[in-house]
Amino acid sequence: MNSKNKIKFELAIPDSYLYDVKSDIDRTAKIFQLSRSLSIFRVEKLTIYHDSLLNPTYKEREFLITILEYLDTPQYLRRKIYPKLDILKTVGRLHPLRSPHHKDKDSIRHLKSGEVRVGLLEKKGREFLVDVGLDYSLKYVGNQTQFGKKLNVKLIKQKKHLLATDPSIDDLKNLFYWGYSVHYTKEFRDFIYKFEKSKVILTSRYAKQFDGFGFVKSLINDELVNTTLLVVFGSPKYGLKSIFEAAKIDMSEYKSYNFFPSQGTQTIRMEEAIFGVLSILNFYTQSY
Repeated sequence: MNSKNKIKFELAIPDSYLYDVKSDIDRTAKIFQLSRSLSIFRVEKLTIYHDSLLNPTYKEREFLITILEYLDTPQYLRRKIYPKLDILKTVGRLHPLRSPHHKDKDSIRHLKSGEVRVGLLEKKGREFLVDVGLDYSLKYVGNQTQFGKKLNVKLIKQKKHLLATDPSIDDLKNLFYWGYSVHYTKEFRDFIYKFEKSKVILTSRYAKQFDGFGFVKSLINDELVNTTLLVVFGSPKYGLKSIFEAAKIDMSEYKSYNFFPSQGTQTIRMEEAIFGVLSILNFYTQSY
């Protein structure tokens, strides 16, 4: 597969991801492993679907989503976006992700005109400003008006001044990787039906063994080498077979693979499965 072919992956996991993990320290560490996997393998979108079998509480889901979004936020914005929350009491133990959009707090003389950074939109009087990790906020001359939210901005030097504006579509396309977004869906059935069946990958220990080269050849034959594929994982207790049955979806209509044949342990933890599956998919789609 040549450099012009760009296969991307979205992930779908259940909101029961933290099932049977008791302490906040262990729960936070497990979320960090997920965040690392998303970032290492350049996953841009994570959808968390409701597990109707284990039926986690809102608080469990809030814990998962809040920490995932916190970890994806550049460090220079975290204190403003996330004031002291009880949910975040154990995140200080975690190392930074060091994703491309997690740039260091910098001085204006080191910034280049045209550089894209993640900022926080603020309002001072009638003027909009954006915090991009400098000693002071920049004047914002874009189209966004919802202050208090993260946004991508392009830095423009005009004479001795630095302004922030909206990046173009091409500006964003040229970014190697710019973090992930987290979404929640209550109805798994409605969510999965939004995708073409040929663009969905199911993970199951009871499915046929994954054939990497055959998989890539099928993508080429189906002209799917410049597309986004959805990779779906079951819960820590129930596999996708049970989840599909509960949602009244025919699992046999989708491509399902066993990525860990002859596994040497009785179970594979979800965070291990996610990292392993993404490693395998990344290898074959990047090296063909």
